[in-house]
Amino acid sequence: MSESDSIAETLQRFKSRMLIERPFYGDILLRVPVVRDDNIPTACTDGRTIRWSFKFFNTLTPAQQRYVLMHEVFHTILRHPSRMQGQDHQVWNVATDIIVNHYCDLLAQDLQKIPGLRLERPRDGIFRDIEDSETAENLYGKILALNRSRKKGENSLFLRKSYRPKRTWKDGKQVEIPAEIEKITLPEADLKRPRNGTAPLTPEEEQALEEAMRVILNEAGSHDRGLQASCFMPRELLRLTRSKPLDWRRILKEFLSEAQSDDTSYATPERKYLHMDLILPGHSLSEEGELESIWAFVDSSGSVSRADLEEFLSQLYQIAREFRCEVNIAYWDTSVTDVYEKLRNEKQVLTAQPKHSGGTDINCVYRYAAERNLKPLATLILTDGYFGQPDRELQKALPARSTVLVLCNNSENPVYKTVGRICRLKNDP
Repeated sequence: MSESDSIAETLQRFKSRMLIERPFYGDILLRVPVVRDDNIPTACTDGRTIRWSFKFFNTLTPAQQRYVLMHEVFHTILRHPSRMQGQDHQVWNVATDIIVNHYCDLLAQDLQKIPGLRLERPRDGIFRDIEDSETAENLYGKILALNRSRKKGENSLFLRKSYRPKRTWKDGKQVEIPAEIEKITLPEADLKRPRNGTAPLTPEEEQALEEAMRVILNEAGSHDRGLQASCFMPRELLRLTRSKPLDWRRILKEFLSEAQSDDTSYATPERKYLHMDLILPGHSLSEEGELESIWAFVDSSGSVSRADLEEFLSQLYQIAREFRCEVNIAYWDTSVTDVYEKLRNEKQVLTAQPKHSGGTDINCVYRYAAERNLKPLATLILTDGYFGQPDRELQKALPARSTVLVLCNNSENPVYKTVGRICRLKNDP
């Protein structure tokens, strides 16, 4: 095996292990292309692809190679290239490098006891102590303020030795003690061109990239093996996963499109879906060319308005008709009460209304699915989000990877991520 192949194999093993030990990051590692490029001095990303130089990586230990890879991953998922927007690229690169190196250090602490996943700082790099909540734009402003007189293209920069505030009491008031300032020499690669991009992104590319990364973050963090399985998650990344929820109609269509194009078995899922944790239940075509059914569980406790319910049912029918699916609708409060199965026309769907109302306990949905051994192609749960704590064992009846939680309002609930992909019935434009 050549040295280049050995490095590529090391990175691939890291991706596979991360998928098992830290699925959120493993999922992203397998989605973002990582390619060798000997035309660059070290490693870089333009937000679309991560590139690494063999000459540089061959000087690193495997643990340092993994550190550098995660360094570029954090640049990518935090969209640092597209957020640069005309800033001084040398100062921006330093600020964002400090941010992602801090995240890599925290992730290294999380992974230090797991064989084959240990991360080690490379010899060259800019490392500073910062607050966990620090943002790239804020740190950029602090660094720029220290370098007002610096001429563009200079190979040095003034930095504080720490950007984590230290305070003391003076005259009865708490005041901040500025950290000592030092002068650093910038890496030569930063002097030649923007490190975080092989070519400037057009506005259209920036918008498309931002949306694509948001989808990746939501999908990677939407199931119960996602955010909860990672002991470390940057606060800024958590904010990004909560922004602009996905469209439930698009997610449902993706499920159905996958079903039409593949003959997948629930017992033997097709391997290509494993890295996305989107293993779909059995969905073979019948002799009539119809797909197996989808189930919609609607909260009937009174939190879903009649107008929202009618809109949901109408759009659900249109999608089911497009993909020739049967629709099953069940209403629930503290138990599953009114059930309408194998609905095939619009009138049947729109007249499937609740007749009971009570409290709210989402576990009744899982009990119902378990008792009837339901294996729907996709599950939709329409609710306002206030449904108590799901039972982890009962939840196995309806895997989060094939469940869409459709919220009829803007409520927030920390247990959402354990239920399924989070969508709003109505997304703000």
